[in-house]
Amino acid sequence: MKRVWHLPIRRKWLAHWLILPLWRVYDCLAPKSPQHWAFFVHPLKASQFVENSRALFEAVKADPAIHKRVFTRDLHADLRIEGACNTEVIDVQSLRGLAELARCGVYLLTNAIALDMSWRWPNGSFSVVKPSLRRRILINLWHGIPLKRLFALANPEQRQRADRVAFRRKERRHYHGLIASSDVDSYAMAAIFHPIDYERIWITGLPRNDFLRMPEQVLPHFLREEVEHIRRLKKNKRLVIYAPTFRETDLPGAGCYQFSEEQVRRLKELLRRNGAVLGFRMHYFRKGDQLFNLERYVDDESIIDLGHAVISEIAPVLREADLVLTDYSSVYIDALYLDRPVISFAYDLEHYRSKQNGLLYDMDIVFPGPVVTDFEALMLALEKELVEGDQVSCERYQICKKFFFNHLDDQNAQRVVERLRMLNTYEE
Repeated sequence: MKRVWHLPIRRKWLAHWLILPLWRVYDCLAPKSPQHWAFFVHPLKASQFVENSRALFEAVKADPAIHKRVFTRDLHADLRIEGACNTEVIDVQSLRGLAELARCGVYLLTNAIALDMSWRWPNGSFSVVKPSLRRRILINLWHGIPLKRLFALANPEQRQRADRVAFRRKERRHYHGLIASSDVDSYAMAAIFHPIDYERIWITGLPRNDFLRMPEQVLPHFLREEVEHIRRLKKNKRLVIYAPTFRETDLPGAGCYQFSEEQVRRLKELLRRNGAVLGFRMHYFRKGDQLFNLERYVDDESIIDLGHAVISEIAPVLREADLVLTDYSSVYIDALYLDRPVISFAYDLEHYRSKQNGLLYDMDIVFPGPVVTDFEALMLALEKELVEGDQVSCERYQICKKFFFNHLDDQNAQRVVERLRMLNTYEE
C-alpha cells in the first residue's frame, strides 16, 4: 500500500530533522547584535503581547538605538503597539523568524526558550528551537511572584511533567538575569530555577507592576481603554474580583469550585446589599473541557466576565478592584502593590498542598487576609470586608507587603533596562 504523507507531517519532519538542526549550526556562527532585542508574545495567548515583556517593551519602544523584534505566532493579531520606532512584528515559526532570532543579541523571555520559541504543530506536538546559549544575553522576565511550587521545587509528578523538555532545564544555567521582586522572592526564584547562579537573580521588581502604579494618563493606550471598559461594566459599583489559580484538572479531586444555584443566589444578594459586582477572571490556561460554572450566571448586573478574552492585562482589573478574592494565585500579591484587601477561598487547601502544585509558603504567614475553606466562611469574610474595610490598615498587611516587595513604585521596567545596558556594555 502506498503511504500518504500529509503536508503537516512533512512540514514537521522537515523542521524537526532538517531546518532547525541546520539553523542551530547557523546560529552558533552568525554575528549577534547587542542592539537587537527579541521580545515574545504570551506563549499560550498568541494574540496578546502583555505582562513583563510588554512593560519592558513600553520602556524602550521609543529608543531608536534599540531594534525591537516582537515574535508571534499570529501575524493577523493586533498587538496594539503605538509610538514605537525600529520595531517589527515577526512570525517566530518561519525562516524569516529564524534569521532574525539568529541576529538578536538579547532574548527577553516570557517563560522559557523551549516555550516561547518552539514550533508548534496541529496535533499538539512541538519542536524545540535550540539557539546558542553562550553567544547572547538571556533574560527571563518571569510573569509573577510564585506562591506555588514550580519546576525544581514542584511535587515529583508535576516536576517531571514541567521538565520533560531537557533543553528547558539546560537553559536555566545560562540565564544572565532572572527578575525577582524582593529578597525573599529572589531566594525562591533561585531554588525554582535551579541550577541558575544566585548572583544572576535581579531584584528589580516586576516591570508589569509599573502598570499598577503609573498615572492613568501615561498608561499605554490599550490599557486606558481596558480601564474604561471595566468602569462601564461595573456601573459605579464596587468591584470584587474572583481570580482562582490554575489546577491540574486531570488529577483526582482537582478542579474549580462549583457553586450551587442557592449559593449563587446568596452571593448575588450579598453583592446587591453592599453595592458591589463580582468580576471573575479564570486562569488563562484552561485544561480540559470542565466549565467554571459561574460563567453560566453572568448577568452583567451582579456577575460580570473579566476574563482574558475581555481584558488582556491584570493591571486594569486590579486598578479598578475594591476587593480581590482568590485561592493560591499570586494575583493577591499584585493586589498588595495597590493596597487592595484580599481573601483566599482555599476550598481544597490540603489537596492542593499534597496532590497538586503545593505551596512555597505557609498561607498563615504570607496571606494578610482571611483564608476560608467553605462557602459559609466565605460569605462572612466578604460581608465583613465590604462593610468594615479595615484589612489594609492592619500591621499584618503591611508586613506581607514588605515580604514580597523591595520596590513600590513605577520604575521596575527602568531598573531592568539599566541592568541590561550595564550588561550589554560589559559584554561589548
